[in-house]
Amino acid sequence: MKIRIMLVDDHTMVREALRTVLEQDGGMEVVAEVGDGEAALRVATELVPDVVVMDVALPGQSGIEITRRLLARHPDMKVLALSTYLDRRIIQQMLDVGARGYITKSAAGAELKQGIRSVMQGRSYLCSEVGALLADSLRDRQPKSGIPDKNALSRREVQVVTLLAEGKSAPAIAAELHIAPSTVDVHRRNLMRKLQVHNVVDLTRYAIRSGLVLP
Repeated sequence: MKIRIMLVDDHTMVREALRTVLEQDGGMEVVAEVGDGEAALRVATELVPDVVVMDVALPGQSGIEITRRLLARHPDMKVLALSTYLDRRIIQQMLDVGARGYITKSAAGAELKQGIRSVMQGRSYLCSEVGALLADSLRDRQPKSGIPDKNALSRREVQVVTLLAEGKSAPAIAAELHIAPSTVDVHRRNLMRKLQVHNVVDLTRYAIRSGLVLP
């Protein structure tokens, strides 16, 4: 079954270029392309795509606000941000409202299809430029008060968060640690509760900040 994708960008030429790139892949289908946020909300409700590729800079409400509204209505939908902006605050705002990944437009040709596959597999995806930027900023920041350090986690939880941050799926982690995939899911929920985060992107950022994985 093909991955059904909706493109949200106010530049027609950008949408056409993205469609061309994506439809070279036999496993992907662009089911809609729209130029503003209100249209994105309406069409997403009508067509229910698997993945929404969302530009941050849209006329009217920003891609950040549209992503927040979209995921409030369709929490299982995957949003992958695509933007010219390489700004830590904007990236973090997109991730905070629920985007599963962030790719700069300069990296779209090489990494967009990889990012779409990753978010469809339940993983987060940051292009190399974004990953390097966030790693640098997190390295310079102090942990938030009330957020436990890695010594507050059990040995198994440290193993799970490290493997999640490396991009491994629950079945792959289960096989490596010789536990059931359902047990991995339990550890992931416990980690999110302990660390006060809501998605795997935030777990990845915690793992980088704590030195569990290299950026």
